[in-house]
Amino acid sequence: MDRRTSNVWSHFTVIDEKNKISKCDMCLKKYSFKSTLTNLKKHLAGVHSIHMSSNISTNHNESENIDNPATIPEPSSSLLSEPMSDIVPTQCTPSSSSSSNAFTIMKTSGSIRKSKQTSVVGYLPRKLTVDAKKNLDQKLLKLFVNDFQPFKVVEDSGFKQFVKALNPNYELPNRHAISKELIPALYEKCLVEMKSLTSTVESACLTTDCWTSRNNESFIAITIHFIDTEFELKSILLGCHSFNLNHTANNLAQEIERVLNSWNLYNKITFAVSDNAYNIKNALNMLGFKNMGCFAHTMNLIVQSALKLEEDLINKIKNIVSHFRKSTVANNALKTYQINNGIKGPKKLIQDVPTRWNSTYYMVCRFVELETSIRGTLGLLNNAPENLKPEEWVILKDLIKVLKPFEEATKAISGQKYMTASLVIVIVQGLFKVFNNLLKMNLTQSLTSGRKIVEKTSEIIRSKYIEDDGTHESATLVDVTHSNSEQLSIWNDIDSCVAKSSPMGTAKSRAIVEVQRYLEDPIITRCQDPLKWWKEHSYNYPHLSVLAKNTLCHLGTSVPCERIFSSAGLVLNDRRCRLKNEKVNMLLFLHYNS
Repeated sequence: MDRRTSNVWSHFTVIDEKNKISKCDMCLKKYSFKSTLTNLKKHLAGVHSIHMSSNISTNHNESENIDNPATIPEPSSSLLSEPMSDIVPTQCTPSSSSSSNAFTIMKTSGSIRKSKQTSVVGYLPRKLTVDAKKNLDQKLLKLFVNDFQPFKVVEDSGFKQFVKALNPNYELPNRHAISKELIPALYEKCLVEMKSLTSTVESACLTTDCWTSRNNESFIAITIHFIDTEFELKSILLGCHSFNLNHTANNLAQEIERVLNSWNLYNKITFAVSDNAYNIKNALNMLGFKNMGCFAHTMNLIVQSALKLEEDLINKIKNIVSHFRKSTVANNALKTYQINNGIKGPKKLIQDVPTRWNSTYYMVCRFVELETSIRGTLGLLNNAPENLKPEEWVILKDLIKVLKPFEEATKAISGQKYMTASLVIVIVQGLFKVFNNLLKMNLTQSLTSGRKIVEKTSEIIRSKYIEDDGTHESATLVDVTHSNSEQLSIWNDIDSCVAKSSPMGTAKSRAIVEVQRYLEDPIITRCQDPLKWWKEHSYNYPHLSVLAKNTLCHLGTSVPCERIFSSAGLVLNDRRCRLKNEKVNMLLFLHYNS
């Protein structure tokens, strides 16, 4: 019988019951518990800073836990005289003529079927095992990690009643236990898993950005992106730490270097992406990283500067939208007008947000979509803002045609589950052709020439085939074959055949051949996954696939950091205004990496 009742077992798993050996769920270290649990508690307190409290759970009234069909025990085999193979349980129905009969005997095909009537003890609640409680605790933590619920939700009466109805035997941990024990333990476990995953990284792309919360506290987020052995793009958040120093290039460089060194990734960063601020770009240059400004941010700056040509018209639209969003009378009138004209799902106007990319485009699109309803409603309202002139509506429709390609480009480049740096050239060329008069870009420096690909591939071939003494492998094979031919040996013939079939030529010539074969392959469509193609053809291109693996992990935007800060805004809300920065980092780390 499992008699483990201590809260220590929420962080340990028994791996050897006979020798009393357990394993820490966070750092995977093994410890003995033959006599007491003192060494397990010392490990939690000393290594993971988790101090086991005496009251970790809230108590339930067990007198109300009478109806729980999941706790009905199985019939004991000791009460049945026949072998298990001959026993078929049947439902026992009490009979008035033989109320003292404890079970019904049915004789069929030479065997006896016996079914024991469930006693009153079978309906009493059973205490959850340690493993079952640990599993429920992990499910509970998803409320805080995935959904960003405040820790205090476990003390809300409605939530406690809901959990009690689902499983009366489960005792909810209080908010202090969640904050000081369960969340830190889950963070340590995830941290060990992520460091194990990054230990095999050969080349990675870094994205970073800074953000200020509603509490006026500054944070810096750092993520890396790499391709694993299965040619799948992986993203890991290294940390979203508090950063209250001046955002100078030197301070930013020191913080980024500190985080990368703690993960042993400093020498594995081959590319970095940030916003276009001078301080962060100078910081990346100080660290010696090849870097690029966020392409989505650059496009947003281009669009914002171009919209200044129609600034008066945009401000006029904003005033009308603000009027409908602030006035309940105007909003209801717009909604009623749409319903009266046969629109089943009436829509609302969208307000422009300066920090949101493409928000102006979405505002103008919705405004033009509701043109008829807006014109009709403004004519019915008192003190309504000035309506647009007919020629201005025409300008808006043309403006949508101009902004639509930028909206498509922003959506395509903002992904983080597929490679985006290589899309920059394609997108710029498409925009350049569509807006030849708007974008004056020189693409010659961005295009990767075939000569550069050949040089990179030849370097990979040299590093693979050059021995420690600096001699080429093919030359070594020829020398061995020549020396063996002077002596009688059973290996002379096979060595001669191997020498003839060995790759000939220099590393550069072999790289040219491999690149030429790659260029002759048919081009896949833009809807297909290039990483999947490289996984399937890595055998045909053993050296180019290595180059692809090291370069296709590069992103074209710092969108991953922007999304982290959006999640951080959900964590630091009005119900969690006293949450410490350390807990914020843990929750964001678990949310992104789990």
